[in-house]
Amino acid sequence: MRINRDRLLERLTSLSDIGGIEGTAGSSRLAFSDADQAGRDLVRAWMDDLGLEVRIDAIGNVIGVRPGTEDLPPVMTGSHIDTVATGGRYDGNLGVLAGLEVIETLA
Repeated sequence: MRINRDRLLERLTSLSDIGGIEGTAGSSRLAFSDADQAGRDLVRAWMDDLGLEVRIDAIGNVIGVRPGTEDLPPVMTGSHIDTVATGGRYDGNLGVLAGLEVIETLA
C-alpha cells in the first residue's frame, strides 16, 4: 500500500495557490483572513469528499474524523493551514494534507 504522491502534490499546490505570493512559491493565509477561510473551505471539501465526519470548532479549526472499524485508541494527525505573512508551501500544509492522503490511501 502506497500513497499517491501526485495527488498529494496536487493538493499541496492547490492549497498553496490560495493566498499565493506573486513571484514566489510562498503563500499568505493569515489567520481569519479571506484567504484563510478559502483554504479551510477547500480542505473541508476534500474531507467531505472522503466521507469524513467534519466539524468546525469555535475558533475555526476544521476537524475531520474517520471512525475506525475496531474499538482501539484513535490515531491522530494534523497541523495548520494558515500561514505567516510569507509562509512556505509546505509549512503546516503537509501535516494536514499528508493525513488526508493516508485516509484516501486506506479507503
